[in-house]
Amino acid sequence: MILFAGDPHGNFDHLYPFIQTQQNVALIILGDLQLTTPDELKKLSQYCDLWFIHGNHDSKTVSAFESIWESNWQSRNLHGKVVEIQGKRIAGLGGVFRGQIWMPPNKPLFFDPIHYCQYCSQEKIWRGGIPLRHRTSIFPSDIEALEQMQADILICHEAPKPHPSGFTVLNELAHKMNVRHIFHGHHHENFDYSNMINEYNYQVTNVGFRSLCDINGQYLLMGIDDR
Repeated sequence: MILFAGDPHGNFDHLYPFIQTQQNVALIILGDLQLTTPDELKKLSQYCDLWFIHGNHDSKTVSAFESIWESNWQSRNLHGKVVEIQGKRIAGLGGVFRGQIWMPPNKPLFFDPIHYCQYCSQEKIWRGGIPLRHRTSIFPSDIEALEQMQADILICHEAPKPHPSGFTVLNELAHKMNVRHIFHGHHHENFDYSNMINEYNYQVTNVGFRSLCDINGQYLLMGIDDR
């Protein structure tokens, strides 16, 4: 059983009733884990095969960044690769579009992190590379790398169209990869695409704030962001 979890933003309690009562669960979190330590990932992994992508909040603090990229859990980040999970080829694109890098459909300002660093002032360099904030920015190189791969499912933090705030470049990526289903987070509502899907040859599911759905896009839990 593959389950997709929407932005948990530091709280994972809502997931345990599902992963503790089912056998052979692969849990995929769609970004904005917003960790302070990797301990929660270790705890979750006792009950499931745990995977994730990063969201924009995962580089808002040093501790959130280090919990993913400077821990053993870095290998479980699906960003930029395709992994077969329970017989499904799942591709990951973490992060968000930012105007300082690339805001489609506008022309990108930088192709990849190396290009950015070539034009970045030295005081903005962080740990020998791009600033902490942009560790979760999408570069054109991220899209280009995935375009060379094939997958059944694409998970991303940003939304494709037809979401009102979606990006057509993600639809184009899905088409090139021949995916059959896109699951995304970021937007905290569980947006209903059911009357919009016909123009695409794949399904789109928005898994909202602290929500959970199955591989068919059926919601098992619909959270409400009342913070």
